[in-house]
Amino acid sequence: MKIRLTIKERTLTATLQDNKTARDFLSLLPLTLTLNDLFGREKFGHLPRAISEEAERAHTYQVGEMVYWSPGPDVAIFYRHDSQSIPDPGIIVIGKIDSEVDALNVDGPVTATIESAGQSANQTQAAEISSALPAAVPTLDDLRKVAPAFARYTEGPLLNGLWKRPDLSPRDRSITTVAALIARNQAIEMPYHFNLALDNRVKPNELSEIITHLAFYSGWANATLAVAVAKDVFAKRGIVSDQPPSGDLLPIDEAAEAQRAARVEQDAGSIAPGVVQYTSELLFHNLWLRPALTPRDRSLVTVSALIASGQTAQVTYHLNRAMDNGLTKAEASEMLTQLAFYVGWPNVFSAIPVVKGVFEKRPN
Repeated sequence: MKIRLTIKERTLTATLQDNKTARDFLSLLPLTLTLNDLFGREKFGHLPRAISEEAERAHTYQVGEMVYWSPGPDVAIFYRHDSQSIPDPGIIVIGKIDSEVDALNVDGPVTATIESAGQSANQTQAAEISSALPAAVPTLDDLRKVAPAFARYTEGPLLNGLWKRPDLSPRDRSITTVAALIARNQAIEMPYHFNLALDNRVKPNELSEIITHLAFYSGWANATLAVAVAKDVFAKRGIVSDQPPSGDLLPIDEAAEAQRAARVEQDAGSIAPGVVQYTSELLFHNLWLRPALTPRDRSLVTVSALIASGQTAQVTYHLNRAMDNGLTKAEASEMLTQLAFYVGWPNVFSAIPVVKGVFEKRPN
């Protein structure tokens, strides 16, 4: 089996041994490791977990060999021979570089991406997404063991206080919280809150649409990570997304859209005409008209995400749009309270003057 190592702009290939240790190492790929220098003869990096030791050990080595050092657990590549033997418990050879190893013969650490030579870019991206996901979400008991005061705040003011306050329904609280987590790329709490949202009557196709919407407002990578989490949540609940790829769009408010388009053209037309074009064609003539979310819910998602990511400059327009779409002042106020716990008090206090300005200019 061939693997590929990319170090800066250099690409090396290596051939793996036919043993259990090498096959277990292959199952970890792709990996990006920082390879530190040791004794001026090898570069080594720490593996995310121990791998099989069911292979022959050695106390000598050859230049170019890739080896497993189980006490680490580390993988190492030798680029120079210093005539020294390897101490116990020895090393397990898992492969050998096919060409010269001068890319490793440099001072200090190097960063190496190691992948199967036959691994597609999509497989590599999928593995990188998977590695970004939390292995296990801490329970309340975990919190009590590590940070008991934090556990008390979580169990009391958060779960038994905030989530039971009036003026914002449990469904709206879930929409606000899910939008904030995706906007901030915080995967650790996504499984819990995606499940809670579904329990709080957010439909699977609505959760799918929240992710789709936030691809534009928080970035493609944030939405991609959310897809990876939602995929597992849907699978465990036996859900197959019923969201159609396309369909009839909602009617557009021609007068309001003309005003918006004119303002954006005036502000950005000469600077970024491509942005202006996509803003009209993709966002306001397509995304905002998709029926999988009501305009009011779509606005709630947008405002929550903007505040979560500190984008207060955009809040005035979108909060006014949200209130035009049916969000009440009481609900907007309580959205801020919900967000204080999930995005932090400073982000909410930064948004409060903007929200106040919107409230003051709207009729009671």
